[in-house]
Amino acid sequence: MKRKKLGLALGSGAARGFAHLGVIEALEEEGIPIDFVSGCSIGSIIGALYCCGMGTGEILKLAEEVDFWEWIDISIPKNGFILGKKIEQLMKKYTEGRTFEELRKPFAIVATDLESGRQVIFKNGYLYKAIRASIAIPGIFVPVEEEGRTLADGGLIDPVPVDLVKSMGADVVIGVNLGSGISEKEINSIYDVIIRSIDIMQNEIIRLRGIEADILINPDLRGINPVTFNQARECYQIGKTAAREKIGQIRSIMSKEDRPDWLHNLGRRKRHDG
Repeated sequence: MKRKKLGLALGSGAARGFAHLGVIEALEEEGIPIDFVSGCSIGSIIGALYCCGMGTGEILKLAEEVDFWEWIDISIPKNGFILGKKIEQLMKKYTEGRTFEELRKPFAIVATDLESGRQVIFKNGYLYKAIRASIAIPGIFVPVEEEGRTLADGGLIDPVPVDLVKSMGADVVIGVNLGSGISEKEINSIYDVIIRSIDIMQNEIIRLRGIEADILINPDLRGINPVTFNQARECYQIGKTAAREKIGQIRSIMSKEDRPDWLHNLGRRKRHDG
């Protein structure tokens, strides 16, 4: 039987995104191959580094070692507190200036056009430029101006880009939703206010639209502060635990034979006639 192709959709969630590493590692340890990856916001960073060939342990170590001021460049607030030039250069460094076409696995990134309100998909060109657009949390990062468009965080329009990875050729899709519960942390800063507001908005998007994944992984990250990066290892462990709980379901759906089209249509006719 021909092996089904697996797609992994890595959702937005700011600093909670290191849970994606735990999910990836759990799948790898179980010998479940990942064929396609999509990502938005923090999911675009994790997905890009993974598809470049970096291991989960290597990415986790990188997260713990990068100094705060290596990626933060404060701006005089106009349309964002952080310019984003430093993090763009950091992403260029760690992706080694690769393009999407040079990746080891097919990968796509989602951003949002703030003027049209439409989804913008990146599958070509330089990774670091697409990442910079997808992580531009409104009010925190200055948006990206590109080809007459104003681009911001992909999570604003597609918090878990399942349809995108499905369109890339995946037969089975695993979605990783980092915002399934509102943070329990106190609101102490403008950054907390912005992130909490986006969390509420994204949860409402998901509630109304749903997530059409075959398997949905919802790591319980309510105790994680989404605006600091000092809980990366804890996020990783939470993600790994959540993924392990779904391994049986993943194996079942990956091994399940698809019914031939004529048999599927016959079943539909019988239900209709009955």
